[in-house]
Amino acid sequence: MLTYVFRAKNGEGALVSGRMAAERRDKVVSALKQKGYYLLSVEKEGRLAAFMRSDAGFRGRISIRDKAIFTGQLATLLKAGMQLSIALKTLSKQTKNKYLASVIRQVNSDIEQSSSLSQAMAKHPKAFSRVYTAIVGASEQSGSLVESLSVMSRQLKMQASVNARIRGAMLYPVFLLFVSAVVVGVLTAFVIPKFIELFVNVNQKLPLPTQILVGSVDFVKGFWWAIVLAAAGIVSFGFIALRQESIKRTVHGRLLRVPMIGALNRKLQLARFTRTLGSLLDGGVNIVQAIETTRGITTNQAFAQEIENIEDDILRGATLAKSIGGQKYFSEVTVNMVAIGEETGMLPEMLLDVADMYDQDCESTISSVTNLLGPVMIVVLGLIIGFVVLAILLPIFETSTMVG
Repeated sequence: MLTYVFRAKNGEGALVSGRMAAERRDKVVSALKQKGYYLLSVEKEGRLAAFMRSDAGFRGRISIRDKAIFTGQLATLLKAGMQLSIALKTLSKQTKNKYLASVIRQVNSDIEQSSSLSQAMAKHPKAFSRVYTAIVGASEQSGSLVESLSVMSRQLKMQASVNARIRGAMLYPVFLLFVSAVVVGVLTAFVIPKFIELFVNVNQKLPLPTQILVGSVDFVKGFWWAIVLAAAGIVSFGFIALRQESIKRTVHGRLLRVPMIGALNRKLQLARFTRTLGSLLDGGVNIVQAIETTRGITTNQAFAQEIENIEDDILRGATLAKSIGGQKYFSEVTVNMVAIGEETGMLPEMLLDVADMYDQDCESTISSVTNLLGPVMIVVLGLIIGFVVLAILLPIFETSTMVG
C-alpha cells in the first residue's frame, strides 16, 4: 500500500490537500473524483517525507496535560454545535504543541476522506493510546462522543495532577543523589590523588582506612574499563532475559512482593486498572473488550496475567467482583467496591472512585517514602564523606604525632 499526496478543489472552489493510501494512483484519482473534487495534483509521497511523518522519524511528545486540554476543548466545541472537521482545524491552529498540532491536522485530513475519528486517531498510537481510541470508537457508535470526551478530559487532568505531585515528591531525593555523586566524584578525581601522592613520597605506612581508600581509587583507575564492560554485560543480559515472557512474568511478580516498593507498585497497578476499565465502561465499551484493552496497556506482566484470568472468568459467566476476588494482587477493598458497583448498576463510577482512592494512597505512600529517603541518603552521604575525610586525616595525625 502506497501513500499519495493530493491537491484539489472541492465543489465550492476551496483548496483541499491531504494524503490517501492506495495500491495505485488511479484508485486515488477515482476516489477523489467520486467526492466531487477537481484534481490539481496527485503524487506519490517521497520516502523522506513519509519517514518524517511516521513514528520512525523525529517526533515530539504530547504530555498528558496537553492531551487533556485538547480533549476538553474538542468536547466544548462539539457541544457548541461546531462540525468535527472545523473543530479540529480550529484546535490545530490554537494548540501550542507543534507535534500535537501536526497530528490533529493529519486526523482531520483522514476524516475529510470519510474516516471515523477513532480510526483516524488509531493511526497515531504515540498520541492517542488504545484506551483513548477505544473509548472514542464506542462513543461514536452510541452517539455519546461529547460526553465521553468530557469524562476523558477530567480523568486526564486528574492523572496529570497526580503525576506532577509524584514528580515533585521525587525531586528532593534525586537532587541529593546527584549531589552525592558529584561530591564523591570530585573527591576521587582531584582531592584524594594529591594526598596519596604526598604520602607515597614520604614512604609513610598508611592506616587501614587510607589503604582501603587508596586501593579503591587505584582499582577504579586501573580497571574502569572492566567495570564498564561488566555493567554493560549485566544490563545486556538483563534485557535479553526479560524478553522471555516466563522470566519477565516471574521478575515482575517478585517486584510486586518486595516490601514497601511492592505494595506501592500493586497500588499503582490497581489504580491504572480500575481507572482504565472504568473509563472504558463509562464510554460504552463492553466489559470483555474493555478488560482486553486494559490488559494490553498493563506494564507489569504478572498483573497482566491476572487480568487475563479475569477475562477468562467473565467469558465463562462469572461476575467481575467474583473473578478479581480469586486473584492474589487485587485487594479486598477493590473486590467489595466492585461488588457494590455491580449490584447498584454503577460499576464504571465505582471503578473510578477506587482509582481515585488508590491514586491518593499512592501519593501519600510516595510522600512517606521520599520523606524517609531524604534523611537516609543524607546519612549515607555523610558516612561516605566521613570515611574519605578520616582516611585522609589519619596519616596527617600520625605524621604530626611522629614529628611531635
